[in-house]
Amino acid sequence: MNNKLNLFNIGLPTNEDLNTWSKDCIKQRLDYNINGNLLPFVSEAPDYELNENMVALYDFHTNPIKGKYHSVIFDKRAGIILCQKNSRQLINHLLKHKLILGAVLQKKLQKELGFYYRHTISLGEIAYFSLRAHSERHTSWIGLHHMQTVQQENGRVTFSYQENGYSYNFEFEDCAPNMYKRLGEAITHNHVLGQMLVGYAKSHGFHLNLCKCRKNSLVANQEYFYLTKIQNALNLTELAEEAIEEFHRNYGRHCADFFDIKDWQINDHNLIYRLSRRIKSIL
Repeated sequence: MNNKLNLFNIGLPTNEDLNTWSKDCIKQRLDYNINGNLLPFVSEAPDYELNENMVALYDFHTNPIKGKYHSVIFDKRAGIILCQKNSRQLINHLLKHKLILGAVLQKKLQKELGFYYRHTISLGEIAYFSLRAHSERHTSWIGLHHMQTVQQENGRVTFSYQENGYSYNFEFEDCAPNMYKRLGEAITHNHVLGQMLVGYAKSHGFHLNLCKCRKNSLVANQEYFYLTKIQNALNLTELAEEAIEEFHRNYGRHCADFFDIKDWQINDHNLIYRLSRRIKSIL
């Protein structure tokens, strides 16, 4: 196995006997001696960061591959990645260092749409979907923007991905109940955020359109849209302001706890928050 990310062996295996993957398949193929046909596609990347090329992420934190790899990532450019970080560490790095307002904006939009469970990280064109609600536990993830179809049978969910004439199936067994409903909520969440981004750009004179290259993927599949949610236009600026206020409110609560302020009230927060924001309106 390569000790570093091999930039010369790019992509996923093309052999037909290596186009279907599950946790059991990964254990069989990667936990011991790696087959020679598969070896060029497997790399270790301790500093891997989730990005749009991530097709699927399998979490092995309870039973690491080779005793040390807590995640196995299928990356359409980098191949099959063995990573010592678990899924929560990878996702938390994405939220903290790559997304504006991190998880707060995502949760705010979810609340506005009336969705209870957290399964998606949305970027408009890109959507990462967790097989279990990611606020609850470690879980496996799928890049919805790569997937064309999904099927559920006997408790197993299979996502299918095609590119350059090759097909891949990614199977998962540890999945949330009502998977199609959770999937519809995730796709709707991502679509609405995308429309908000387009609307914000247009309001400032930018002519932004979402990439049509995603039109055949699940993120653009209108059969999953909750149309009543989409029709209620949301404003990105207002949603971001609410997210920022939540940061301030949380900061105020922690300060009150730290200094043992017993009678801290929401009105106290509102006054301080209003005063702290005056500078925003001054040129």
